[in-house]
Amino acid sequence: MKIIFLFDQTNKDLRIEIDKNEIIALSDFELSWRWEKSHNSIISDFEKDQIIPVSEMESKRLNKVIDFFELEDDLSKKFINHDWIRATSDHEDNIALFRKKITSILEPWTENVLITWNRGTTLKTTKELFLKYWDDFCYPSSDDVTIISEETNWVMFYNHVEMAKIWTLKNPGIT
Repeated sequence: MKIIFLFDQTNKDLRIEIDKNEIIALSDFELSWRWEKSHNSIISDFEKDQIIPVSEMESKRLNKVIDFFELEDDLSKKFINHDWIRATSDHEDNIALFRKKITSILEPWTENVLITWNRGTTLKTTKELFLKYWDDFCYPSSDDVTIISEETNWVMFYNHVEMAKIWTLKNPGIT
């Protein structure tokens, strides 16, 4: 029941880890319906096993850290702003176009990601799975989502008006 912060010796990097005791079953997660066969018929059981939701209590702890990364004044010191990107999910071509744009920006990093919709709703997954199914993680008209890499090398903000902004570390230690 703790958040672990691991700093390297130069105090440059921050790693966010979830408490494994606070992992909950996907079926108990309030947004689990997004990855059910009736909604997403192509997601495999193997992929669903890579979606790791956490308890509400752990989500609240994680969001205390994530809050720091939601302030542009804090980000502008160590991160590059990649401006707003149109994130339209109304057609397969638009979904693929957004995926291509964010994949090119995030290409240097391989670490897992934390995705949070609000203080009580957070999960961990792979960057690849997020990129593949980004439109299941980010719903237009309803979701304001923060996606952050575990190594805090980048953070993406998805806004319910179908726009996203990505900030990446200025001097990345690629992981």
